[in-house]
Amino acid sequence: MIGNATKRVNLAHLIDEMEKQQEIAFKLENMNNENMEEVKRKELVNKARKECMELLKEHLDGFLLNSPDAVYEDWIKHLHPDNVDEEDDDRILVDHRFYQEDSDHRKMWNEKMEEIDCVERIVDSRHILLPHN
Repeated sequence: MIGNATKRVNLAHLIDEMEKQQEIAFKLENMNNENMEEVKRKELVNKARKECMELLKEHLDGFLLNSPDAVYEDWIKHLHPDNVDEEDDDRILVDHRFYQEDSDHRKMWNEKMEEIDCVERIVDSRHILLPHN
């Protein structure tokens, strides 16, 4: 009799452990599915970024064909007029983000200037300190 009771307790314990393991398996499967979806999202983002960079490169090439003596600020003004202000003395003021070290536009411009042997038109990165309010 005690043996049967022990068997029932062990069986109940075994069933409980199997249910816990099944719950863990479901959670792991869900996490795996989420990870796979995240990988797919990142692939889409990378593909879109690559296509965008290709369009920028094509735009730069076309712009320089039409304006071979242009400077960086001219290109940004043509590409993103909403990020440019012009002062009274005809200076072009470009949003400071286009001068940051990791600016894709600045990097692309500089690579093109090296490619066409116009290193004097390479644009250095700038760190702009904005006033605190």
